Amino acid sequence: MQTIGLIGGIGWASTAEYYRLINERIGARLGVAHSARIILFSLDQFDFTARAAQADPASIHDFLVEEGVRLKAAGADFFLFCANGVHRFADNVIPRIGLPFVSIVEATATRVQASQLKKVGLLGVKQTMAGRFYHDRLEACGVQTLTPPPRDQELIHEIIYSELVHNRMSAESRAVFVRIVKDLENAGAGGVILGCTEIPLLIGQRDVDIPVFNTTEIHCEAAVALALNSFTPRA
Repeated sequence: MQTIGLIGGIGWASTAEYYRLINERIGARLGVAHSARIILFSLDQFDFTARAAQADPASIHDFLVEEGVRLKAAGADFFLFCANGVHRFADNVIPRIGLPFVSIVEATATRVQASQLKKVGLLGVKQTMAGRFYHDRLEACGVQTLTPPPRDQELIHEIIYSELVHNRMSAESRAVFVRIVKDLENAGAGGVILGCTEIPLLIGQRDVDIPVFNTTEIHCEAAVALALNSFTPRA
């Protein structure tokens, strides 16, 4: 079994889910006597968000490279960022680390493509919904991406950072997300990507009528497949 490297803490609640889900899947594949080989570097979220907010991206790029290099030195065979939004920096960071990388965007796009849906909704932090890293990858698969209107994007972003990253869930916030998914469905989305690893802590397939793509679960499944030598990572 290969050693899985995780860079988490942005935020910690979903990083805990990574640890649980990966170990459950290893146990299901190999038997209950087994657990995953994992090296986890959990960041101080403030260190990430403060650098990511700077106009010059050099600071956040260098920070992520440093963490990746430390993970490589610790003995990880490959690694994951336990968050969606950080993948907007991937193209400028991954080549400098020199460690095989499992992209949550690639894994999710592959799953969406396999579903044969041609139009999906995307939820996440503002940088994910307004950015292009999901849109462009899905477009290459022939899939159109729908996002909520700006007011709802602000609302989603606020709930994620004021509640979900602190592992706080409420029925009121769940109702907001369910309503937004219904609006995307009414706009033509055949499925919805939960493009923030905290969102599945709040809502899931049980809450909505269209197929849900839980990026946390999809990412963990890709990690387990590679750890057991049945998945090809990004170079």
